[in-house]
Amino acid sequence: MMAQHSHALLPQSSCDQRGREEFIAAMRRFILTDLYPGNEIVYNQKLKPDFIKVNGREPSSAQEARRLMQSSFFYNMFGFINRGTQELLWDTVGESVERQINDLQTAAAKVAPAGGSLRLEPGFALPNYARQVDIHVMPGSFHNELGADDLYAGALYDRGVYLYAYGSLGPDNDGLGHSTTAFLQTNFPDLRPKRVLELGCGIGTATLPLATAFPDAVIFAVDIAAPMLRYGHARAEAYGVPIHFSQQNAEHTDFPDGSFDLVVSNLLLHEIPQASSKRILAESFRLLRAGGLSLHNDMVGWPTDPFQVVMAEWNVFNNNEPFERGSGTLPWRDVCVEAGFAADDLFVKPMTAAYMQEQLSFVGFRGALKQ
Repeated sequence: MMAQHSHALLPQSSCDQRGREEFIAAMRRFILTDLYPGNEIVYNQKLKPDFIKVNGREPSSAQEARRLMQSSFFYNMFGFINRGTQELLWDTVGESVERQINDLQTAAAKVAPAGGSLRLEPGFALPNYARQVDIHVMPGSFHNELGADDLYAGALYDRGVYLYAYGSLGPDNDGLGHSTTAFLQTNFPDLRPKRVLELGCGIGTATLPLATAFPDAVIFAVDIAAPMLRYGHARAEAYGVPIHFSQQNAEHTDFPDGSFDLVVSNLLLHEIPQASSKRILAESFRLLRAGGLSLHNDMVGWPTDPFQVVMAEWNVFNNNEPFERGSGTLPWRDVCVEAGFAADDLFVKPMTAAYMQEQLSFVGFRGALKQ
């Protein structure tokens, strides 16, 4: 595993800490590349044939496939190891961040200005769906604040996601951002946005590549989580990249109509309820100038094969992704048209990004024909 690039805000690991972290990253790789495929082998070579012998047909529903898988020692072992490794990851990184949180906050205050900004809203009302679940089993999720000027969640996420993806997002955790900008430059080579907005930016790992790809643009980024924004702002300044971060709900921002040439999101829509996704698409439409482009990169579609449904549901139930199924089954083209986009200005183009085994679909909304 390549080393994560260090910066002023990145938690530093002791020798013992690194040993545990490297074990976790190796285990994550083993789970996804070795254990996960074994489930399909067990299902196709043992469980399904046994079912056919008894019933004279293949399993016809996810419920039947789920009962078969839940009877499998291999599937149960896979789930136990997968969830256990996830919890161990956050515990291990969390101990490191807790040990040096005061130093990280001091470092954030001392970062040399790069021209970016941070706007937080006292008393900001978090949406109920965000407060009710720890996404990815991350303790406190992205928004939990431990005190004044807290950036614990941001530091935990930065190091934790690097290990979660076993380094495959790149040494700066920005592989998804580079995939997004490469897609834009390949499919829209003449795109020269002056103002760019990322919705649900987190700590800005996918935001910084936008600044690199479009050096003449002013880059804005919004998120609901104050600790992520504090960390992301300081991290961007440490990298010398001016990003304007603000605490806002992407469903209804305070930017004027037609404020942006390019509006993007990366893996945001599957983390929120369907109603919120619909409002975000409508907000994207409102924020675009005529002729602008809105690009939402996410996992679109939900499997129909009973076995594949069961495996997708593991993530829903055990990795705290309660909205993933809703996102996968939403009729995106219809939703986009309802948001104001013309049907002819919509496109869906699949690609595989970074370490992720499943295929991501770039759902682009081009034109913003509102006059």
